[in-house]
Amino acid sequence: MEQVLQLVKDYWPVAVCIIVVILAAQWVVRSLIRIISLAAIIGVVLVLFFQFSPEEVIQMGRQAVVATQEVVDKTITPVLDSELKDADITFQPDGSYEVKTASIRIVGKKGETKATVYYKDEKWEVDIGQLGKLFQDRLGKAEQETTTM
Repeated sequence: MEQVLQLVKDYWPVAVCIIVVILAAQWVVRSLIRIISLAAIIGVVLVLFFQFSPEEVIQMGRQAVVATQEVVDKTITPVLDSELKDADITFQPDGSYEVKTASIRIVGKKGETKATVYYKDEKWEVDIGQLGKLFQDRLGKAEQETTTM
């Protein structure tokens, strides 16, 4: 027992990190279970009380996903397009890049899927693959312009 206590005293930052990771994983799992159980309850209620067939419930879920994607395509994509049209993109020798627009700044490294997005005083780590083909195309075009100069 003394060895375990001594080990924890010596490596307390590692122990704290492990505890934080376990708590974060537990929170994520709980959230996912809540979302899944809510969707299952809604599906059961639709099937049992409103006489929908399971196929109709599944189709309604698919339609909701398609509708959400359409909203994203109609609202976020035009904003991103207008922002990226006038963006200043700089590349560093180490392979990192910086995209500056009127309202945001994106810093990342070529070949990596994660980038840091700065907006006002906020900062987020994002998967740049989610920004879409438009962002990737604009980044590739700017890199070609840089190499040809």
